[in-house]
Amino acid sequence: MVALSLTLLTTLYLVLLWIASSVFRGKGLVIAILGVLVLWLALSEFRRGRRTFFYRLCLLMALCAAAVLACEGVLHLYPGLPKGRLANYVSHGYHGEPGGIFVRDPLLGHAMRPSFRRAMYWNGHVWQHETNADGYRGARLARADAVALGDAMVYGHGIEQDQTVPARFAAITGLATANLGQQGACAIQSLELLRRTGLALRPRLILVCLHATDIVDALHWYPPEELERFLSEAGYRPLARPIYRTPSPLNVFERWYLHVALPLRSGRALQGLISVPHDRALEAHLPPSQGDRFLPTAEALAAPFSPEAPNAVPNERLGWRANCRALAEIEQEARRLGARVIVFDLGYPLAFSAAVEKAAQEVGAAYCDTGRRVLTRAQAGENMYLARDGHWTPEGSDAIARGLAAAARD
Repeated sequence: MVALSLTLLTTLYLVLLWIASSVFRGKGLVIAILGVLVLWLALSEFRRGRRTFFYRLCLLMALCAAAVLACEGVLHLYPGLPKGRLANYVSHGYHGEPGGIFVRDPLLGHAMRPSFRRAMYWNGHVWQHETNADGYRGARLARADAVALGDAMVYGHGIEQDQTVPARFAAITGLATANLGQQGACAIQSLELLRRTGLALRPRLILVCLHATDIVDALHWYPPEELERFLSEAGYRPLARPIYRTPSPLNVFERWYLHVALPLRSGRALQGLISVPHDRALEAHLPPSQGDRFLPTAEALAAPFSPEAPNAVPNERLGWRANCRALAEIEQEARRLGARVIVFDLGYPLAFSAAVEKAAQEVGAAYCDTGRRVLTRAQAGENMYLARDGHWTPEGSDAIARGLAAAARD
């Protein structure tokens, strides 16, 4: 009986040690090793008849694990309890670590995990992320009348799946629409997603959303030499930066974190408190003089389109040229299918929106100004953008979709 109890308590201790050490992420390996060594000492004492140390150790580990699980429960129930950047870092899910929605991909940099579900958080907004077996949001389709390409504006950041632009477009038009939007994607990644998933759906309509961040995103995901090769070689599929397309040599701490430790939000919280990540994308942006309500400032609206400036940074011109080339290849793929391309954007900065319209005309695609009209409605006081955020609200997505539906009928 004593042997059985000892075995059960030892097993329980190891499970609790696994939970407690996971809060330290990769460095939890050190905690786990120390915990096992202390357990060995306690068991040695137990065999000599001195059992108090072992029981106290088990109690201490139970208290530590209970504290971790309590913190974990609170962070799941109240993801906005931390504030600002820390809250985003703890609960956003836009990462390829355990529990994140992405996996490494040699051509995309990151791709959404197929058949994956989790709650997402950003700047106070909570929504359910769920992908189908093909790795995109919404029902898996064998055939689609339309596919939608773009970044988080198309994916539906901050809103539920049935509130996204593709879902609302499908509801308004009756056309089965696949949502191939992905957070942080530029036009180059949209082209890859079209070739990888969209073309097999044989769509008659391809909706392409461009964003002012596409230039930065292209340079973030792809090295300049790959973008140059993409521009010079017809049909070339650029490779993402090595850090994204292939796992880096893993040390023992990384192996522990990726394959053994639990993906605890409390672990991310502790990491964020010790060293808040220097990632501007994690900031909780509050537009000047607008309080919680998001509305682009006059400076944001009037921002120049930097790639066209006389003193433009060469890499910025390269990033824009690569995005335009991707748009041209999307149009070419559409022609092979006998499909039509409709390009749209956020509507601002105004100079960027004008550049998108020009690029669409140059490649022979239709341009829809639905983003500009939604901007005008927001300026008139309608609820088009998420508070403290700037992505489209359900109402904004519906308005964008209605504009696209009208353009599709023309």
